[in-house]
Amino acid sequence: MSEASTKAVGEDPAKTDRDNLDRLLKIFNGGTGVNLGDILVRVIKAQARYDSTQETEYERELVDIIFAAIAGWRIRSMPDMRIKLEEGKRRVTINDTKPLSSTLLPQRVKTFYMDPRIDMLTRRDTVIIPNVPTKSARARSMIGGTPITKETAIALRKITLGSTIHSFSRDWRKAALIFQDESTKYPFGLQTHRNGARAFILCFQGYLLKHLLFGRQYASSLATRNALKPSDFERRKALCSAICEILWQAGCQSRCSLCLLQDSAFFDTDYTYRKDGLTEMINLYEFKKYVDLEMFVKRHLSHFEHENSNGCITLLYSIILSRTIPKIYEDMGIHENPDKVRLLADNEDCVPALINLLLTGRATQYYHNGNIIYDKDGHLLPHPLPGLKERSQIGMLFFDKNEDDDERTEIGSMLKTPKSPIWLTLVNNQWGLLFSNNHDLVSDWRVEHHFTLYYYTGLLQNTYTVINIETLRLPKDKHEKNPDEDWGHTRYNRRFRVKTAVARKIEEEKIPPLERCILTKWYGANVDWNGVHPFV
Repeated sequence: MSEASTKAVGEDPAKTDRDNLDRLLKIFNGGTGVNLGDILVRVIKAQARYDSTQETEYERELVDIIFAAIAGWRIRSMPDMRIKLEEGKRRVTINDTKPLSSTLLPQRVKTFYMDPRIDMLTRRDTVIIPNVPTKSARARSMIGGTPITKETAIALRKITLGSTIHSFSRDWRKAALIFQDESTKYPFGLQTHRNGARAFILCFQGYLLKHLLFGRQYASSLATRNALKPSDFERRKALCSAICEILWQAGCQSRCSLCLLQDSAFFDTDYTYRKDGLTEMINLYEFKKYVDLEMFVKRHLSHFEHENSNGCITLLYSIILSRTIPKIYEDMGIHENPDKVRLLADNEDCVPALINLLLTGRATQYYHNGNIIYDKDGHLLPHPLPGLKERSQIGMLFFDKNEDDDERTEIGSMLKTPKSPIWLTLVNNQWGLLFSNNHDLVSDWRVEHHFTLYYYTGLLQNTYTVINIETLRLPKDKHEKNPDEDWGHTRYNRRFRVKTAVARKIEEEKIPPLERCILTKWYGANVDWNGVHPFV
């Protein structure tokens, strides 16, 4: 150690390192190791955690860690030496020469760790950091991570928009996971608008409802009924769980990446990349433990909750990097010209591959089950059409009146019968969400005789309605010889079965589109809108 460093160590600790400690308290707000000033830069390279709600206690512990590291500087100067100092609630790693794990990301991202003992000792698992109002304040509270490289930024722009010239529209930039007002009838809901990000937000809405309705450790009928009227803490906690589950599912339950925005760009642009004021400012965080991811999202949830935070775009990038771009091409079955494939259409709507990536964790381009190797004429296809291989957590229902009966989009049972009674719906290019608070609806066929569904759109108008469905069809007369001739009537007084195809088509055209979408799952069901005019 130099003479200047030895002199600094011999002085009063409170006076010598006060400036470094003030700087340290700002740096360690949820971050990773950085240099600790000119005096300590040659002595210690620490990875520590700092809880901003307990400054006095952690200040004393950090001072002890700093001087404990200075006292053992001779051991740390040895090559390839790794020492861990356990002090209080944190772990300090010295000279960590372990190579980074190989991933399929365009760049190497250092794994971000958070000590789970903090949550276990202080019950931090039930604490969510409050909203940070401004973008600059949120960026200042974010420390650590790996800056994005130009190669990663180009790959993200190409797989989302098709090129590095085009950029996201104003609607996507304003889109974020913003809750409805608590005074409304649907405080559980996220706000959506008639733009391309609507389907993206509703996918998160589906997982949010899953955790609100069925994520309780001790379920009861009273808790289920009150789940649709959550407090602000409950719905934000469910949103954290929804974000973590989608990201972790995309990363094959083993790893994931999370993107957050900084205030400045990390690389200079040239003719190969057109600056968009967003992608080049991303900081990447890699997680190998679900607990670390959950703690990190709770602390930085405000990055996705404000209109000017670009929350949906950063989440979109996070999901892509969690799945990795090569795996996305593999899921889509792309064998030639992968640069022509993208996850957003020309009008910036979500393509089926992105919907499947959000719902199932795999970016397949089709909704059917398994792989299709023959066409409708029985001829062998040049490449199989990949489909879904297992039941998804959130399902999907589809109907388009412009499709012919012989050419309708096939939705497989993996999506029609999900693990949770929640369905994303696409009805005549209008996205919505159907869900039930009875979990037995997808596991017990007797519950399907009579049940209630809730339909949610997230729009300012026609936001929410309750629909009663009855599938138990009984003849009017029990002694009727041929009960198939009269199976009961719907509220439009039409029969469930007709004798000719023409009559059937005329009757079906009178059915509202959302009902026809429901009938693809429960054929012949009686749908009651409870006095509400069918708006879909």
